[in-house]
Amino acid sequence: MFISEQWRPLCSVFSGLLGDFVARGKSDRRVQRTRLMLHKALISLILEKKYKSITVQEILDRADVGRSTFYTHFRDKDELLIGGLENVRHLLQFAQTGAATAPGKSYERIIGFSLAMFEHGHEYRAVNRALLGSNAETVVRRQIHSALTAVVSQEVRAQLQKRKRSDCPVSPELLTHFLVSTYISVLTWWLQSRNPVSPKDINAAYRYLVLPCLVSIFG
Repeated sequence: MFISEQWRPLCSVFSGLLGDFVARGKSDRRVQRTRLMLHKALISLILEKKYKSITVQEILDRADVGRSTFYTHFRDKDELLIGGLENVRHLLQFAQTGAATAPGKSYERIIGFSLAMFEHGHEYRAVNRALLGSNAETVVRRQIHSALTAVVSQEVRAQLQKRKRSDCPVSPELLTHFLVSTYISVLTWWLQSRNPVSPKDINAAYRYLVLPCLVSIFG
């Protein structure tokens, strides 16, 4: 059913938000297809009903996959969801690489991911809102927070080392936590807004909030 025109947008959503398992390493192609179908099934169900009410059996029926096959790859539906969110890390890394050559102060690279993430969130807004409004929100937040922390922490430490700052008024860990938590808070608020502004505008607002902090430390 996922080949029909009705499900083409869903396939695009999955590829963007939950990771393209077709492109992962040298894994067996049958394993890749199985994982892909399971994730497509989960996302299609998330768009139809509340996450907490989705059963593993419903996922299996939608994906046409056997129970034993499912448990070969995942413990439960939460682990299935987490597996797909791994692609967020690739998106962040790509965005940070592009930020390295962008005009502006070098410390702005610390939040170089922001616009790309907002654009991504806007493109797949329906899925994002469904996840954030469900009991899967904790799982999603944890994974996004972890991915952002890894990227921001690396950039913060690189900028401190570049400037040979040993007297930073806040620890690298606290600065990272502030930037990441603020971003997730703004992202969540924006996704749940009834009349959201454009990705460009919300990105400008986020930068307006946090750049003074970065200027005070690195400027």
